[in-house]
Amino acid sequence: MKRTIIITLFTFVGYFYAFSQNNLSQTESAPSAPDSLGKYELGVNTYFAFDRLFDQSVQSPVELMIRKRLSPDHKLRLRVFGDIQRSKRVEFTTTDENHRSSYGLAIGYEWIKPISKKWQGYYGLELEGNQSRSTQIITDTGYDPDADPYTFWEKNRTYYKINRLAFSPFAGIGYSLSQRLFLSTEFRLVNSMEWQEPGVEKSTKPLESDLDFQIQTSSGSTITQRGIRFRPYTGIFLNYRF
Repeated sequence: MKRTIIITLFTFVGYFYAFSQNNLSQTESAPSAPDSLGKYELGVNTYFAFDRLFDQSVQSPVELMIRKRLSPDHKLRLRVFGDIQRSKRVEFTTTDENHRSSYGLAIGYEWIKPISKKWQGYYGLELEGNQSRSTQIITDTGYDPDADPYTFWEKNRTYYKINRLAFSPFAGIGYSLSQRLFLSTEFRLVNSMEWQEPGVEKSTKPLESDLDFQIQTSSGSTITQRGIRFRPYTGIFLNYRF
């Protein structure tokens, strides 16, 4: 939490510095990248690397963004992100498996506002769709009081599915490291519709058997949520023009 607050403060300080320079360097406003550098930009969000550096237990998805320059002041962008995590722990007769995955795609449009030779601001709109899946499977021996102590295998599967559709206005700032390399960061106001599907399944099979597990009980539901969320910091993208 402290790290997020510090990064957010630095981001807003950068915004304040950049826009304050605009009044001092009106004549220094630089045009967008020349045609010789190409019309495309490929960026990778460095947040996942910093996230894992500070806390190995929390992993942010890998996020890539490609932009196409339509004109000096307009860009079309495509953002993709995803992450897969799997773990398995075995202790005596108990097996605990966890599977988590998330992936998404966003399409957006940017308006560019040059500030100085090194700095530029931008704003735009983005439509995003993503899915998240989480499953925990615990397998252990089952106890039957009317028979031998352990007569069957018992599997408990807990799952959670999320489908989300979001529309986001955003604003950002970029800093050129060289003609081809530049950094950018932005904040978004996420207006989303979300469908959640939590559920539990319990299944069993005989202890000494090659048969498949048979579902004994199952329960699930669908929850629809709407909300608006402000994201003041979405990571720092390292971008390359080509």
